[in-house]
Amino acid sequence: MAIENTARMNEPVIGQRVPRRGNRFSRAMARGLLDAAGWRIVGEVPDEPKMLLVGAPHTSNWDYLFTMLTTYSLGCDLHYVGKQSLFGNPLMRYLGAVPLDRATSRGFVEQMVAEFNRRDTFVLAIMPQGTRTTNQEWRSGFYYIAEGAGVPIVLVIFDYGRKVMRLGPTFWPSGDYKADLAAIQAEYADVRGKHLIR
Repeated sequence: MAIENTARMNEPVIGQRVPRRGNRFSRAMARGLLDAAGWRIVGEVPDEPKMLLVGAPHTSNWDYLFTMLTTYSLGCDLHYVGKQSLFGNPLMRYLGAVPLDRATSRGFVEQMVAEFNRRDTFVLAIMPQGTRTTNQEWRSGFYYIAEGAGVPIVLVIFDYGRKVMRLGPTFWPSGDYKADLAAIQAEYADVRGKHLIR
């Protein structure tokens, strides 16, 4: 595993197999913005060419900003899902958006599994709570994408109470959705999002 000179003490180090993006300047700028906001990055990222990042608790648009700053800081090439209608703007693809075609007969899970299968490297971020509402229910699609694509689920925890972006632990789907979901959600038990979830 390569360690860059710009890596910080206790900050996750990205392995050679993880798809990369950016340069020293973009990493330094992202770290500077996180520092200015008083945030730290902790945890671990598996040295895998494909993975599904699961971010929670999702209660604010700030979650997207801190996710992007974290991935740019670490130099990771991140992708997220966007509506097909938004792709007239080339900036969307540049920023890592993957189009979701609602006109096709293939569902969301099937489309994302196909996206994983057609690429050699792919890191996809999903917010399983979907919207920034106070809804506590998690949508199951993230799990079945990871299971269908044979990729690990890496937790991304937005801890506004401690001002920490925590990466990991990593879960490999066992096939028992209920048991795996309980273990995953337990990692968020003492975490406070930007807004309270009722």
